[in-house]
Amino acid sequence: MKKWVRSGLVWAGLLYIITMVLFPLIDHERFDTAKILLGIPLWAVVGLIIGYLFDKKKKTKKVAR
Repeated sequence: MKKWVRSGLVWAGLLYIITMVLFPLIDHERFDTAKILLGIPLWAVVGLIIGYLFDKKKKTKKVAR
């Protein structure tokens, strides 16, 4: 597995837990199954984008030095 993919999936997991579990617990909201299931692919895509952009930024920083 590529490093940026692994990093992106870790970001996705963290963001998913924060937005889909912690925030509803803090606000005393009920958990909605559809919302939780739809959040998985959403945050996976967002996490992969973040992982790719961080990797790209790291590579351009190395080239600029």
